Amino acid sequence: MGFGDWVGIISLGLAVPLGIATNLLTPHLVSYLDRRRLIKWTRSKGQELRVYRQVKAFRDGTRDKYPFYIMMGALCVCFELAASTLALTAFITFPHPHFDITALEPARFVIGPLSGAFFALGAVFLVTISATERRIDNFDEYTAEVREKWGDDAV
Repeated sequence: MGFGDWVGIISLGLAVPLGIATNLLTPHLVSYLDRRRLIKWTRSKGQELRVYRQVKAFRDGTRDKYPFYIMMGALCVCFELAASTLALTAFITFPHPHFDITALEPARFVIGPLSGAFFALGAVFLVTISATERRIDNFDEYTAEVREKWGDDAV
């Protein structure tokens, strides 16, 4: 077995447990950061009210939330696969520079940030799912937050 085979086996072995851990820990991390006010969302009134109406429709049953979740999950998976594919491509195809900074391939400077951006976009879609579900579960508190922020006549 070659080096690429071992990288594939190790990646497969790590991908499943890390994916499960991410899905289990993301809601707790988001709620913790939200409680600590470490996540600062700067939204306009129109954006916030559009999200509120969407969450209200999901809660009332006038819109089905599962197609939304499937779309967000599919986008998350696509971006995470793109990020991991770019990272593995950069790791496998380009020769190791032997810690000589002048020997680094210029393509790594493009693939690295691009892979990071794809990973971040996938994380955003994953957090969107958990944040929407949290808002549906705690709809009364969410309504109070929106009314406190934008006034009683906004909702």
